[in-house]
Order: sequence, then C-alpha cells, then structure tokens
Amino acid sequence: MYKITPALLFLFFGISFGQHIGPGECNLQPDNKAWIWDFKEANTKESKIELITNKIINYTDYFYENPPLENLDDRSTFGEIPCTPKCAIRFVLIYGKNKGLVLNLHKNPELEDLVNEFNADNIDKIELNEHNKRDIYGHASRKRSGVVLHTDNKFLKKQIKRALKTMAKS
Repeated sequence: MYKITPALLFLFFGISFGQHIGPGECNLQPDNKAWIWDFKEANTKESKIELITNKIINYTDYFYENPPLENLDDRSTFGEIPCTPKCAIRFVLIYGKNKGLVLNLHKNPELEDLVNEFNADNIDKIELNEHNKRDIYGHASRKRSGVVLHTDNKFLKKQIKRALKTMAKS
C-alpha cells in the first residue's frame, strides 16, 4: 500500500500540473482571425484588394523574419507553437478555365510585381473560404482559410504569363 500511494500521487500531480502539448494556435492564428473579420467588414472591392495585397506582403516579411522550424516535432523549443506557411491564409488567383496560381511571395518572389498590379478594374470576383467551408484544398489543411481572386483581364493575364516565364527560368 505504501508503494502504491506515492505512485498514485506522482501520477495525479503529473497529470494535473503537466505541460499541455496538445494542438494549439501559432502566432498567426489570432492575426488571421482579425484579418478575416476586417475583410468581411470591408465594403468596397478596392478596400478588400488593398487588404489582400498587404496581407500577402506581410506574410512574406513574417516568414523571412521568422523562418519555420525544420523539425516540428522538436520538443526543445519552449513556448509558442511555431508557425509554418500552412498556418497562413492561402491566396489563389484564377485566371482562366482550370488555370490558377498560388500567390506565395515567400516561395515565388517573382510574383510581387503581379500582386502590386491588383485593383478593382482587373479583379472580377473575390471569394473568402473561411476555414475551408468548401474544402477546396484537400484533407491536409482543414484549419486553413483561403481567398480566391478571379480575373479575365487581358493585361493581368499578360503579367501572369510573364511572371510564370520568370518563375520557370529560376
């Protein structure tokens, strides 16, 4: 009995005061929620496009300043959950039937000029898929939101082709 009591106390206090290692939120999640709220509150297409371009550029700056960890299972890091590009809102530009482009300036910095060209005249439609209400990205990214931009603008399509050529060369 005397050997079981300390073991039970150790187990009880270990569970009660142990560190929580379950799923949580990285630093980007509160910012993403605030941005989505601002996006929903925006009334004009111009303000939505401005929010989108600023967010795409901010993600690039964030991931240059805070590169994601190579090994996410490394328990030596203490504190906040590290953010990865999978935590970020995904921005996609649809420019034709079955033609689309993921707007990730961290992976493709060549797209920065293209992103800066967005305005209310060359973006036809904007869709917000909050936390994959319509699961368009597959099973792996259920906690990820997405913004889909649609365009049929000829000038912007030329810019896209130019950007794709420079991406293919590099």
